[in-house]
Amino acid sequence: MKQAVAYYRVSTHRQGKSGLGLEAQQIAVKNYCKLSEYELIREVMEVKSTRKCRAGLLQALELCREMNAILVVARLDRLGRDVEQIAGIVKSNVEIVVTDNPHANRFTIHILAAVAEDQRQRISENTKDALSAAKRRGVILGKNGTMLAIANKKAAEEFAQKLSPLLKRLKNKGITSVRSVSQELNKRGIPTFRGDGRWHPSTVYILMNRLK
Repeated sequence: MKQAVAYYRVSTHRQGKSGLGLEAQQIAVKNYCKLSEYELIREVMEVKSTRKCRAGLLQALELCREMNAILVVARLDRLGRDVEQIAGIVKSNVEIVVTDNPHANRFTIHILAAVAEDQRQRISENTKDALSAAKRRGVILGKNGTMLAIANKKAAEEFAQKLSPLLKRLKNKGITSVRSVSQELNKRGIPTFRGDGRWHPSTVYILMNRLK
C-alpha cells in the first residue's frame, strides 16, 4: 500500500482554532486515501502562512521525500495562490494529488493554477475599475461594501458569459440538470468563479441564472 502525507492550510489563527475550513479538507483527503487505498501516515496543518514562507508545506514535502510518499491536498489553492510558487512545487520530485481533481498531472496542475491566478487578477481589476468609475460619477464610497458587491456582480456576470458556450455544448449533449452539469464541470477541471473550489448544483444554478 502506497503511503501519503496530507497537507492542510487555513489562512488565519481564528480559522485554525475553530477548525473552519480544516474539517472539510480533512474529510476530502481521508476519503480520497480510503478510496485509493493509500495509507495516510502523516498530517501537516499550517495555520500561519504567507506567500513566501510556508514552513508547514516544506515540512510536508520533506516528509514525502524521506518516506517515498505522495503529497495529498484537498484543493489546489491549499498549495498556494501564486502560479510561480505552485510551478516550483510541481517541479519537485514529490508526487502531488489534488483531491478535487485527482486525475490532474503535473502539467494540468500548472495550467489550472495559471487560470485561477488570471481569474483572480481579472476580478481584482474589475473591482478597481468599478470603484473608480463610481467615484468619478460622484458616488460616495462607504464602508458598507455596496460598491464592492456591484463590482463582484459584474465580474461574476462576465465569468458566466465566458462559460456560456461550454454550457450550450453540454446542453446539446443532453447534460442539462444542475447536478449533471456540476459533475461535468468538475470532471473537466473547470475552475469556479473564485477559482478555488468544486462546482456544486447550487453554484451551477446561480451560474445559469446569470445567463437568463
